[in-house]
Amino acid sequence: SRSRSASAMPVDTKEEPEDEDSEREDDKLYCVCKTRYDEDRVMIACDRCDEWYHTQCVNMPDLEVDLVDQFICPVCIQSNPHLHLRTTYKLRCFFGLKHTDPSSSNACHKPSRGAFSKYCSDECGIKYMQMRISQWERSGGKRDKLWESVKNAEKREGVVVCADVKMEIDTKPSPAPVSAQKRKADREIACLNTRLENVVREREMMKREMDMVLWREKLVKLASERAERVDECGWDQRLCFGEEEWDDFGAEVLESYEEKAKEEASDDVMQVDGVTTSHGEWWCTGKKKCERHAGWQKLRVAEVAFDKETKETILSTLTTREREIRKGIEDILYPPSTNASQTPSKPSLADPPLNGTSKPRINGEAVEKGKKKKS
Repeated sequence: SRSRSASAMPVDTKEEPEDEDSEREDDKLYCVCKTRYDEDRVMIACDRCDEWYHTQCVNMPDLEVDLVDQFICPVCIQSNPHLHLRTTYKLRCFFGLKHTDPSSSNACHKPSRGAFSKYCSDECGIKYMQMRISQWERSGGKRDKLWESVKNAEKREGVVVCADVKMEIDTKPSPAPVSAQKRKADREIACLNTRLENVVREREMMKREMDMVLWREKLVKLASERAERVDECGWDQRLCFGEEEWDDFGAEVLESYEEKAKEEASDDVMQVDGVTTSHGEWWCTGKKKCERHAGWQKLRVAEVAFDKETKETILSTLTTREREIRKGIEDILYPPSTNASQTPSKPSLADPPLNGTSKPRINGEAVEKGKKKKS
């Protein structure tokens, strides 16, 4: 099994569980086949949802598990068609690709070392060259002559690749570079637009959360002022409202304080959200230093201040990121002129001096300050 995800590896259920919680955890069903963990079957975790799948169930040979760069499960691919998700693979060892039977277990199925080497190890590189020499000998070559031709070879300073290029004579030059450049710009703009949409969406969500924090800050202030006025604990249970309650009753909660201020002297029945509630249902009517809600004002004020500062920082970061992305799109669509930047502008005689002052002129000639013209 392999995965770079943070999900826990499934455990073998054959061992006796220590308690009921571990027994329920061992009964978890994995993969699209919805079966329990089997140590004899190879599993791989999705790098997006962290769910574990059998390689056989996702049509992946067990030998290719080490070649997986990022595995995306079929469920995530079908659930997010607009993201164009797919499983990516690393480049396989060249010795394994050139094996007589590349799909067999005898061939190397490890990933190459990327830019450092096309082989997974020096050992595979040596084996591949030995195989090439043996093939060359079987075709009539002699090992001694081969050594004589390469024994004085020096360390290479570059790599030369042979490419088949078809030259067309008497034809107009193809505008491929221009179209390729345009396609590259279109891809970059599409990528930046996707990032911009995500940033704008995230910022709108953060602004909504910020509105809720400001509402809670106003509610804490009103509740604290009322507690001082009536000389009671004054804890308001609506300070624990979540996002759904805030959507439905946020404005009415703040209005209830104005209504309550008018009815504070009486024991009349109060209407909250159309439901008949008795006096004191939302507010704690205990002593000012209530044991149950001791110090709630300071705690709530500190909590609101922390949330407000955190979300303001995030909003500022998102706004800066949005400006950078928009600037990147603008630079691609309207690239700055290079001639203007390379050629420095010469100040004209009509331009005002940098310091805002000019030298005095007599008969069209400038004289230095402090000197008099000789007669």
